[in-house]
Amino acid sequence: MPPAADDELIAATERWFLRRGTPHLIEDYHATEDVFTRALPALLLIFLLELFGAANLAWRWWENVLALALGAAGAAGVWAAINRARGRRWSQLPDRVGGIEIAVFLIVPTVLPLVFGRQVGSAVAHFVVNGVLLVAIYLVTSYGLVPLTRWALGQTGRQIGTVLGLFGRALPLLLLFSVALFINTEVWQVASSLDGTLYWGTVLFFVLAGTIFLLLRLPGELLRLRDQLKGVALVEACAASPLASVAEELAAEGEIATVALSRRQQGNLLLVLLFSQAVQVLLVTAAIAGFFFAFGLVAIRPEVIDAWLGSIGTEVLASWEVFGREVQLTRALIHVSGFLGALSGFYFTVYVITDATYREEFFTEILDEVRQSLAVRNVYLTLLDRRR
Repeated sequence: MPPAADDELIAATERWFLRRGTPHLIEDYHATEDVFTRALPALLLIFLLELFGAANLAWRWWENVLALALGAAGAAGVWAAINRARGRRWSQLPDRVGGIEIAVFLIVPTVLPLVFGRQVGSAVAHFVVNGVLLVAIYLVTSYGLVPLTRWALGQTGRQIGTVLGLFGRALPLLLLFSVALFINTEVWQVASSLDGTLYWGTVLFFVLAGTIFLLLRLPGELLRLRDQLKGVALVEACAASPLASVAEELAAEGEIATVALSRRQQGNLLLVLLFSQAVQVLLVTAAIAGFFFAFGLVAIRPEVIDAWLGSIGTEVLASWEVFGREVQLTRALIHVSGFLGALSGFYFTVYVITDATYREEFFTEILDEVRQSLAVRNVYLTLLDRRR
């Protein structure tokens, strides 16, 4: 294959990695040239908005206009000086964002309130906020969280169909675990007594526990996937990817080698696994919570709730009549449904990794997506070596 064709395939593959939220699989992926340059529009917008830090509400309007004009002129002068020092046109957008550009982003909005009005509090706030924004923008851009979210949302339709189709098989085991809890007085008392911060803190506890469990188990899954990609399995995994046409050719020639992942690459793939699994867990959690909410409206009568809870959480949010019988929507029902939904989601998270039936039904599809990314990476690196 001619070098130009290789270059086209390599470029298409790198775009494919970006769309799937795995940009760290791109070779020579650097923050200065690949991350902050993609985030440059957001950084510029924040920088321009923060020029208003030169204004002071205690000043007259013309003084604020003058301060803003001077601040904008000073920022433009710094921009032009950096471009000239790097050998670029004074107004050119940078092709790399290095330490100097980052320092300007942090320091200039901090200095403006000090120069115009000695606003120390505003200066400190700008510096802290910019530092936090810089870290957040780096993480979001570096790990492709925006394209990863877009890709995951694109898979949501299929995920919903998969979960709804398999939910009938998973439902009996989940209900066996949770129905006995739903009609238990103590569970209603505990969930109803958790108000505000305590309630959401409890739900967050289940989320964090499930996340920690996945983070402990997923690295081993990643190692097993990498070891499976040899010969025919690697070629089949590259199907429906930009390198499908050359994977068989390179495999037949014995040129494809398995290259170890760096820590950042492992982190990127683990994030994909975690994010994809979270979509399934969220769907199952919402379905279980919705089931108990509907079941509770019909089966748990107001007098039963009063007998169970007394004065704890019996606040009625709405009531109506259905076939001559009163139906009440209570805060207690919402709390118990959400509580058991979160608990069932954690239970599902554990079983989907450890139980053979759950694993085959729910987890295999996610692993296939990551296996494809690993296989494409091996072929992509082979192409890069051949071009060099």
